[in-house]
Amino acid sequence: MMEHTQLIDAIDIRTSIRAYDPDEIAEDQARQLRMTLDAINMLSGLDIQLVLDQPKVFADANASGHFTNAANYLALVGPKDNDEAREKAGFYAERVVLAATLYGLGTCWVGGSWNREEAARHCQTGRSKELYMGVVIGHPEHHLTYTSKKFEELAEIQRTHRESKSYEAFTRTMSAEAREAAPDWFKAGVEAARKAPSARNGQPILFSWDPQTGTAIAQIDPELNGPTATNDLGIAKLHFQIGAGSGEWGWGNGAMFIKQ
Repeated sequence: MMEHTQLIDAIDIRTSIRAYDPDEIAEDQARQLRMTLDAINMLSGLDIQLVLDQPKVFADANASGHFTNAANYLALVGPKDNDEAREKAGFYAERVVLAATLYGLGTCWVGGSWNREEAARHCQTGRSKELYMGVVIGHPEHHLTYTSKKFEELAEIQRTHRESKSYEAFTRTMSAEAREAAPDWFKAGVEAARKAPSARNGQPILFSWDPQTGTAIAQIDPELNGPTATNDLGIAKLHFQIGAGSGEWGWGNGAMFIKQ
């Protein structure tokens, strides 16, 4: 894995890890993560926090077998009742997830499969902020074997890990002709978004390309607009942006991506 250091490489090998080794995250890895978080929080205005060694947060999930040895997490903290901040939390926390993937760590987004009250006790929120969601983080089970695998092996694991919606499903608001005529950067962006995590693997985000303006649009599928869809929108936008190569999204449902 060492020769693969780009975020697009992380997209190609990242999977949701539910079983972890009990080994602690090494001090140098924790320091790398916190440095990444410092930069991300300054850029986003969020307060994403790394919380280590709190297995009580996942006691029920570990006991049921939903997780194994889950104990560490990223706490996604931001302003209360703010949809844009929730979207940013998805976008920027996934950026940390991809960095952690390149460090050889495993991750899994969590919404309901943890003790939220216990999780909130170990992070700082204050009166004006709230805990949106979390991301389990740690060493994947048998991690020494896992991290010794070649990039191509990890990419194959990701490819067969779960089913993903097709390019056609992600772009179902477009005609067949428009899908075919879309530029390569748009198709590459959608391909990266197909590999993005989402709540219950619902993949509720739709993408379209406007030939008149040359911009892409991301929107929440109205048929799949649940409580975590705004977070999923941010995650999918990040994957699309990395896959497209360059460009920038506006915030919000239905916002445009301007290719640079």
